[in-house]
Amino acid sequence: MKVEIFTHKSCTECNMLLEYLDQKNLLGKVQVIDTELYPFLALERGVISTPSVFIDGTLVYAGNVDFEELEKLLEGTKISKKVNKDELVEKLMAGIVDSFAATSWIYVNMDFDSFMAQKDFVLAVTGLVFAEDKEEMYNYLRNIMIKEGPKYVDKWNERILRNISSNFVREIYWLYNNKIPVEDIKKMYTLQIFAHWLMVRGGSTGRVGLRIHSIKEADVMSRIEKAYNYMLSNYDKLWEKVENEQKLLNQLENRRSIVF
Repeated sequence: MKVEIFTHKSCTECNMLLEYLDQKNLLGKVQVIDTELYPFLALERGVISTPSVFIDGTLVYAGNVDFEELEKLLEGTKISKKVNKDELVEKLMAGIVDSFAATSWIYVNMDFDSFMAQKDFVLAVTGLVFAEDKEEMYNYLRNIMIKEGPKYVDKWNERILRNISSNFVREIYWLYNNKIPVEDIKKMYTLQIFAHWLMVRGGSTGRVGLRIHSIKEADVMSRIEKAYNYMLSNYDKLWEKVENEQKLLNQLENRRSIVF
C-alpha cells in the first residue's frame, strides 16, 4: 500500500497529523510531500486542500483527516461507510470552507457545475470515497449543487467570509511580520486591489483556473465587497487568530524532529 500525504508548512492540520503519526510510529509508512517544494506535482494530482492523503493513488482525505481512521487504514483495516444522503451537502460545504482555494473559487465564480467536476475532492470530503454506492450518491449530490449551490453559499456565508478574510490577513502577517493598522490596510489595499487578490490568489496557479472578472460586474463585486468589509470589520480578531495559529505551528515544529 502506497500512502502519500501532501502537506504545507503553514497548515496546522498538516502538522498535527504528522505529529500524530510520529507518536504512533507510523511515519515510516507514508511519503510526505511538501506542496511548497513540489507545487506542480500537487497540481497534477488535483490537490486543492492540505493535508491531502492518497492511498494507492486514490484521494481519501482532503483538508480534514480522521486521524484514528487513517491509523486503521495504515494498519491494513478496510474501511466501508454508509453515507446518509441528507448529510451530503453539509459534508461537502464543510470541505469547501476548509479549503481557501475551493472557497474563493466558488465564492467569486459561483460555478458549481465546474466545481463538481473535481470528483476526487468531492468524494474525499464527503466520505463517499469509502461508500459502495458512491457513484449514485455523487450524481445525486452533483445535481443538487448545480441547481441549488447559491442557496448553500448564502447559508454558509459566515464561514466563507471568515475563510477568505483569514487568508488575506495571514498573508499580510507573512509579508510584513508585524501588525499593520487597519487604517493603513484600507489605504494600501483598496476594494479593487482586494478583488484582484481574491480572483488571482484564490484557486489559481499562473493561468490555470484563473477567471478575471471585470470590476463592472455588479454581482461579483457585490460579493467581494462583503468579504472586504468583513475583513476590515474583524481585522483585529483575525490578526489575533493568525498570531495564535503561527505560535501553535512553531510549537508543533519544535516538538517534532522531522526533516523534510
